Amino acid sequence: MQPSSSESDSLRRRRFRVQSEFGSARQWRSRKNRPCDTCRRRKTACVIEDRPPCLFCKGRGLDCQSTSDPIQHSRAHSTNEDTEPLVSLEPPAEPCPQEERVSAEQISPGDNVPRQALLSPSASVDDMYLRDWLRKPPPTTPSSSNASRSLEPKVHTLEDGKNMTGHSLGLAAEQDTNLLASFRSVIINETDRVAGNIVQVYPGNLATGTPPLHFYILRDWFMPYDNRIKEESSQTIEFKIGPYGPNLVRLYFKYVHPVYCVVSKVRFLRAYKQDKLSIPASLRGVVYGLGAAFWKQDPLLRAIPRPFEQYELFHAAQASLDRELEAPNLWKLQACLLMLHEKAAGNGTFETPRMWTLSAQALACAQMIGLHRDPSDWNIAPWEKSLRKKLWWATFVTDMWSSVMHGNPPHIYQASYTTTDMDMDDLRFDEDVPEDLRDLVDITSASFDVSTAARFLEQIKLTQILQRLLDTAFSDHSYRAPILDPEGQETKLLEIQSELQSWHSLIPQCVTMSYTTSRYSFRNNGPLHLAYFATQVLLFRALMTPASMAAKGNPHSSLRRYFEAAIEQFSDFLDFMDEITPDGLRAFWGRHARSQFILTGNFLVYLFLLASSPDQVRETFRLLELFHESLQRLRELVDEESVGLIRPVALRIDSFFTQAAQIMRRGSTAGLYSAGMMVDRQDGDSTTSPVQ
Repeated sequence: MQPSSSESDSLRRRRFRVQSEFGSARQWRSRKNRPCDTCRRRKTACVIEDRPPCLFCKGRGLDCQSTSDPIQHSRAHSTNEDTEPLVSLEPPAEPCPQEERVSAEQISPGDNVPRQALLSPSASVDDMYLRDWLRKPPPTTPSSSNASRSLEPKVHTLEDGKNMTGHSLGLAAEQDTNLLASFRSVIINETDRVAGNIVQVYPGNLATGTPPLHFYILRDWFMPYDNRIKEESSQTIEFKIGPYGPNLVRLYFKYVHPVYCVVSKVRFLRAYKQDKLSIPASLRGVVYGLGAAFWKQDPLLRAIPRPFEQYELFHAAQASLDRELEAPNLWKLQACLLMLHEKAAGNGTFETPRMWTLSAQALACAQMIGLHRDPSDWNIAPWEKSLRKKLWWATFVTDMWSSVMHGNPPHIYQASYTTTDMDMDDLRFDEDVPEDLRDLVDITSASFDVSTAARFLEQIKLTQILQRLLDTAFSDHSYRAPILDPEGQETKLLEIQSELQSWHSLIPQCVTMSYTTSRYSFRNNGPLHLAYFATQVLLFRALMTPASMAAKGNPHSSLRRYFEAAIEQFSDFLDFMDEITPDGLRAFWGRHARSQFILTGNFLVYLFLLASSPDQVRETFRLLELFHESLQRLRELVDEESVGLIRPVALRIDSFFTQAAQIMRRGSTAGLYSAGMMVDRQDGDSTTSPVQ
């Protein structure tokens, strides 16, 4: 018996009702439980990790509930009940205050976008659970269409995601970068949560031969013990400094920042004022620690005994940094770069290998977040391009001078980076302190200082010359060059010498040793000029190689041909020493300055030992005497803390003069050997060490 027409209509309209189990955990794409009303209306997955609210409602503060009433849909929006809805997984975190993002509400639920579209390069990170932080201009009118808004260019920021970090994907990464330019993929963990997403910041350019550039955007999920160590370090730092935190921040930006401007000033000050604990403990600790070195120069603090030692802050900061580097970012790189400049131990005569490993740590952090790749054409905010460039070049300077400090090959080589040079505008960013933050800085630190920027730019230019010199003459491979092709090697070195002379001739007046203004009574340009003379030392050592007794007796040797020029150059170095004042010596120089002083002091000994005529012996001995007098003058004028900068070179020169008469009397190979073994007095003990 056939059913009647009315019965057939009833069967066609029949709907099977599933008893709701709303509220139970419901993972992505699971259909076991009914979604909440909001997610049903939007036709998106309702992700409930444990209990309501779901992730979407939680992120927007919506009422998350499921009713039994059917939700009416306009047929104009959906004509096919079997069409699979758009999947849009949203994180619970709120977007960064200064960034606006494309939300799922801007996509019509009836657009019937297939899920495969979410895997295209044009899909936003929002669509794949990890959000894409976007800076978008507001629509011109409230009636602007969703389509027109979706065509506006997206500008990513890799830095300001809440509890998220971006890790650079290089050419040798786990997935081919050209493939990633065509297909979007995500990593799903065991709980069907997106553990990592890939963002393209540059599509590549075949015409210029530049590859597509991508970053992993990862949530900062740490093990409980990692979080505990970071929290304990933060508490230790804040307990040690007590109520003096703002004072130490002020001292840091007054004395350290003008010489070594790696901290993003206004971003740091704003975060510090709003919630100082939002700044990683490592960065807070080193800023406090470096500011504490100038405790006695603060008119309010000098009468108060300092309640902590600098090393206590650096120790806690390093303990936190060891865990923070699970998720490196620009804040943590700034901490890495500053960590090297802890005050040296009072009995330190030689730089320890720890300085070399700390510089390697900074470089590893910089490469992990992609600073070695030029961001000029990336689809990121302009401020971030400038900051990334500045921190890369600070890392470059650190690596080069740390390699000189220990005589090791640099980690950075010419083919290992593409980051382009900076300009004054890159350094101008974030330097003018707004009125609401000026209580945290000294009046001299409140606005952009052109001399600070010029000093930093000139330090980079000088270090680029140093890199070429190290590549040309200071590796095991290049050591053979003057033997195999002496003329070709000399030509390369003379080109570097010409470049170095041009640099010195063209430096701006504001970075000269005598520069002062009515506004700033003192600006420490000493570290820049000391680095110049240290570079000259290496250049002359390369030009005069081999420094042997045979070369000393050969009037045509490179040693003899460049000897007078070296004497003339380092007469200028003695003039530089006379320009160093007690205030200058008490200023911030950084840890590399100690080894630079050692280089120059030892080169004066080098010239004396290799002098080939009585006139050269007298002239080089006179240079040594003048240098010795300069060191004695400075030691008498400053306190024990400040003398640590020149202590290693002073010990070497003092040791030389205890043996000078014996060396000059012998004047032979035996005398040269005796001169090569210098007494190094350290804490009353006598040991022997070779001249460096």
